[in-house]
Amino acid sequence: MTIRDLSSDQITDLVGTRHQTTGVEFPPAGLQPYHEWLVRQLHHLAESSCGALRVMRDDESATTVRVMPGRASIDLAVLAYAGGVFDLAAFNNDTAYLWLEDDSGAASIGVATSGSDWPGTAHLKLAEVTIAAGVVTDILDRRFESILSV
Repeated sequence: MTIRDLSSDQITDLVGTRHQTTGVEFPPAGLQPYHEWLVRQLHHLAESSCGALRVMRDDESATTVRVMPGRASIDLAVLAYAGGVFDLAAFNNDTAYLWLEDDSGAASIGVATSGSDWPGTAHLKLAEVTIAAGVVTDILDRRFESILSV
């Protein structure tokens, strides 16, 4: 499916409204100051469904990550995850794999080391997090490479 360009009339109709999923505002031409508006819109995108189940560094400590809230379907079960913070200090000098799984009808996050890899059951891959010298050094987003059923 391709994304189509909007006509001038469609753009005019969108001005002053917000996208219902992301919350991004469609501004009028010549908006000033544009920088504050741009930062606000990028924030909306990051916090919207585009950021659902995203794994990101957390301020709690150098080894913690935050999994953002989101919804997913695994083996036809729709799961809602409220978000959470995970301390990955136990995975120092290794790679931690994080995934969403169905725990008897409830969404939960699974974590394992690179030695054990991804689970053999239905899951949604979230990220590979590298921890070196007590610090999260890299987060590889894996949300779009998932195995939803095995």
